[in-house]
Amino acid sequence: MSRSSVERKLSSENPPKQEWAAYYRWSAGRPPRELLLRVLDHINWEGGPKKEPLAIDLCFGAGNDTLELLRRGWRVLAIDGQKDAARILARRVPPRLRPSLTTLVAPMEGLELPPADLVYASFALPFCAPAAFLELWESIRGSLRPGGHFAGQLFGDRDEWQGRQPLSFHTRRQALGLARGLRVEMLRETVEEGRVHSGPKHWHYFELILEKPRGVRRPRRNERR
Repeated sequence: MSRSSVERKLSSENPPKQEWAAYYRWSAGRPPRELLLRVLDHINWEGGPKKEPLAIDLCFGAGNDTLELLRRGWRVLAIDGQKDAARILARRVPPRLRPSLTTLVAPMEGLELPPADLVYASFALPFCAPAAFLELWESIRGSLRPGGHFAGQLFGDRDEWQGRQPLSFHTRRQALGLARGLRVEMLRETVEEGRVHSGPKHWHYFELILEKPRGVRRPRRNERR
């Protein structure tokens, strides 16, 4: 899978505001990610989403995948920590699709997510600080409705950036542990030599598609403590 659209995003631990804005302009217009199309195929194969399903697009960036979800009839809660992302997305959404979009500017850490049919986090979770990761993950798991899906990536422990702060990394065993209690529809591991805009990079990451079993209720907030 090509990562050209994330290379600049992943090349700096704390890029300044103007660099994020340049990244959004640079990546706008790319096609939807293969992972998004795959999870949507899974959902359609299982009978399709219910009427007006809700997707949460976590760290939506330039909004390319948000737009694909909107075009397919999903309501979308798009969350990103950068105001520039929200401004760019607002300009790109056709008027007829705007009623289906809610945008929230907020960091990942500390989010309390609403019930959703899909939580999509494309190359987002590695940027959550390790100290806040488990709380975010529990929020994601808790937000999934029965039959709902999660799709996203984790950086592996052999990635070249292992140890950089405040990034999060996981072993295969840890990735499987995060999936405990969910149905694993895909766990794909990639280890390869690649590039970022600053030069060569050794990549190690996991792609996950998980489904919450039907008949599992959403826990109340105080039950997750």
